[in-house]
Amino acid sequence: MTFPTATTTTSPAPTTSAPRAAHRPDLQGLRGVAVLLVVAFHVWTDRVSGGVDVFFVLSAFLLTGSFLRRIENGRPLGIPGYWARTFARLLGPVAVMLLAVLAGMLAWYPPSRWAELLTQAWGSLFYTVNWVLGAQAVDYYAGNTAATTPLQHMWSLSVQGQVFLLWPLLLAGCAAAARWTGVRFRAVAWATFAVVFAGSLAWSAVATAAGPEAAYFSTLTRLWEFALGSLAALTLTTASRPRTAAPRAVVRPLGEVLGWAGLVAILATPFLAEPDTRFPGTVALAPTLGATAVLLGGALAPDARVGATRLLSTRPLQWFGDRAYGIYLWHWPLLITYLLLTARDTVPVPVGLGILAASVVLTQVTALLLTGWRALPGIRAGSGIRLIATALLVAVPLTGAHQYTLARDPSAGVERTAQNYPGAAVLREDIGEVPEVPIIPTDAEREHEWGDTGVHCDTEDVPAGIGDLGNCWVIEPDDGSSPERTLVVLGDSHAQQLLTPIHRVADANSWRVVSYLRNACRYTSESDNRDEECNEFNAATRQEALEADPDAIITIGTLSLAEAPHEKLVDGYEDGVTPFLDAGIPVVAFRDNPRFPFSMFACVETYGPDHDRCNPPRSESLLPANPLEEVAARHEDLHSIDLTDRLCTETTCPGVIGNIQVYMDLDHVTSTYGETLVPDVEVRVLRALGWDR
Repeated sequence: MTFPTATTTTSPAPTTSAPRAAHRPDLQGLRGVAVLLVVAFHVWTDRVSGGVDVFFVLSAFLLTGSFLRRIENGRPLGIPGYWARTFARLLGPVAVMLLAVLAGMLAWYPPSRWAELLTQAWGSLFYTVNWVLGAQAVDYYAGNTAATTPLQHMWSLSVQGQVFLLWPLLLAGCAAAARWTGVRFRAVAWATFAVVFAGSLAWSAVATAAGPEAAYFSTLTRLWEFALGSLAALTLTTASRPRTAAPRAVVRPLGEVLGWAGLVAILATPFLAEPDTRFPGTVALAPTLGATAVLLGGALAPDARVGATRLLSTRPLQWFGDRAYGIYLWHWPLLITYLLLTARDTVPVPVGLGILAASVVLTQVTALLLTGWRALPGIRAGSGIRLIATALLVAVPLTGAHQYTLARDPSAGVERTAQNYPGAAVLREDIGEVPEVPIIPTDAEREHEWGDTGVHCDTEDVPAGIGDLGNCWVIEPDDGSSPERTLVVLGDSHAQQLLTPIHRVADANSWRVVSYLRNACRYTSESDNRDEECNEFNAATRQEALEADPDAIITIGTLSLAEAPHEKLVDGYEDGVTPFLDAGIPVVAFRDNPRFPFSMFACVETYGPDHDRCNPPRSESLLPANPLEEVAARHEDLHSIDLTDRLCTETTCPGVIGNIQVYMDLDHVTSTYGETLVPDVEVRVLRALGWDR
């Protein structure tokens, strides 16, 4: 976060329109509370603390108050000078942290993650990393795991940096509008920030509901929090004028109540918000209004004996408030690197306290380094030169590291042959020694690993109930000849991933394959456990498949689970396939592949293919027996196919087999690995349907 000092510059000659800015030790204490909340809930929970939102309000409150006094005193705003001073002060500690993260990246982080980290480092340097994280589809709600980047926390600094560029221009615009219209500056500024508050809050609610991951990092969904701090600054400086007629007997108790109520709201936020609560939305009103109440309470009752101001002014909170910026900068990289090196999911209390202590130590070391840096000849010349020099100090090694990653191609010269990348052939024991070559597919290739579906069906041939709710794909014989057989595939993304081997088998046997697919909608009978559109889609595909009278139907009959019992039969599956069986159409039911409570792809990228975490026990991945066998035994034309022996060994379910990443996330098999399953799928489908005779 950015933490401008709580002590603000006073005007040389206070006037009735610009009262002297009083020292507010409670603001520094509130900063201490906020940073302790952030660290505690980052280290030990997956909840949002609300501390960042408090910082947003405080930053805008101080910035607006500073410019307000300049405007009402008739002093020059000096916006370029303000930008140079502010960013020179803020970028120094960021530069030290970025250089440390760069060194840690090269020392400990897997090369597969370097490009992502370097992109985020550039974004951190230029205060745009919040947009970088949004573009990378980073899930903030995934919490503190080793797969998280050590620079993810810099999103908030980027948002604040953008506001520090925008807010002075808004205030200058308000001052100009006040001069042109003859309206008081405060009235114009109040109206401006009220509009920003209302518009941004409304957008925040809409965007958070529609796409919470992207909304979390967006500047537009956060502007209202800064606007609230600005409105507080405009209100409090007006309310603190000597002419107030409210009796002290009323003002002080009101201030005490507001102060305590605000502090309670801030402290209660992480406990009231569930882990799946989406920020910012309207939920962030709790910590932001709480911070505003503390600001107002401190202004109305600054010397109250029992007020929250007294607690916030205590030495421990002041001490942490003084170091809040550095603690915030350092705690997250330390936390994520610890999780990476230890392969842990949780942080013991002593270790968490050690991370806090190390953050404090690094804050002090950073201050010493910057003191020496500012003393260098030329650097003392001014904030602008110091800002440019600091940016170059980081940009040069980042450029070198970036060029190194571009030049470094571990797969260069390695042919993607069956000998180098045998995949499932290792489990078929078709190959002896597996060569040491880079693992594929790479992260850059992952988006293309969703299965070889063929081409889209002609629009006019797809019923509305299917085309409007899902997708239709078709695979035809390559030579344009009439197909020997026709198969229909029904299901979701797990059926789609099977299409890579099915496509190859279809090509080899001159089959036509039509697929009706809808994400997160496994084929089954109508069920209360499915949403209405999924039930409609399944009903439409069932009717279409019955009318097509194919030679066979292919489905996924089980559902793997990340937690115990790890697997179950798809709810209503038997009823769902009965219409096909009654019509004499054989059904092939594949057993689902394992599903893990974490991204297996990220696990391999983070720890390597041999780590125990990336090779979970088979007993913790699927049930000992295939649940489909019992159902298939009741129906002559229902055939169960189990590929578990080509996805798992007898004891584990590895993330990498034969130099190929088996999974592209936590439960989808890569198309690259699917290519190596072709012999197994062909033999087992032909045998199950009796087409091998």
